[in-house]
Amino acid sequence: MQVDRNQILMGYAIALVCLVGLIYSRWFLNSTRKGRWLMIKFGPVYGMWVLRGLFAAGIALGIALAQDWIRSLELLGL
Repeated sequence: MQVDRNQILMGYAIALVCLVGLIYSRWFLNSTRKGRWLMIKFGPVYGMWVLRGLFAAGIALGIALAQDWIRSLELLGL
């Protein structure tokens, strides 16, 4: 089955943004309101691991979308 080019672009864009977020995760925790909330909620060490886990999940889901392992709603007929 042919994969839609927009799905490929969106999947790799999501993965790239999450990769950049993973690289700059310390800045994200210290400089943003949501990052500070994570540090208050989970502490500095666990907050970093929660953020890294979220970005790693975003990378995995983005690549899965681009590789057509995850079917988009359009392909499901919804």
